[in-house]
Amino acid sequence: MKKLVVGIDISMNDFHACIKLRTENDVIKIKGTRTFENTEKGFQEFYSWALKQQKNNYSLKFVMEATGIYYENLAYFLYANDQNVSVVLANKIKNYAKSLNIKTKTDKGDSKMITVLE
Repeated sequence: MKKLVVGIDISMNDFHACIKLRTENDVIKIKGTRTFENTEKGFQEFYSWALKQQKNNYSLKFVMEATGIYYENLAYFLYANDQNVSVVLANKIKNYAKSLNIKTKTDKGDSKMITVLE
């Protein structure tokens, strides 16, 4: 199944997004990463960017870390736009990274790690 997964690591002021492509042959490729403001305008820019990446009838799924209350507005925004959204507990992501012996801890790296969970 062809699909795009968007991993989102969010904080109070901004969020980092990473788009991962998985083809029918299970080839995985990172399509891009970007940072957006955690505002309505940032949500619009992010949504437009993500939709531009969707080609050839690939399914699109958004996966984000439950970080305090900072993820809620973006989750509601994506849900209101009929998108497939999953929220993952932060400790699940942390423990998964630990199981892979990944020691780097950056927002960009976390957004890539979140795409792996799907």
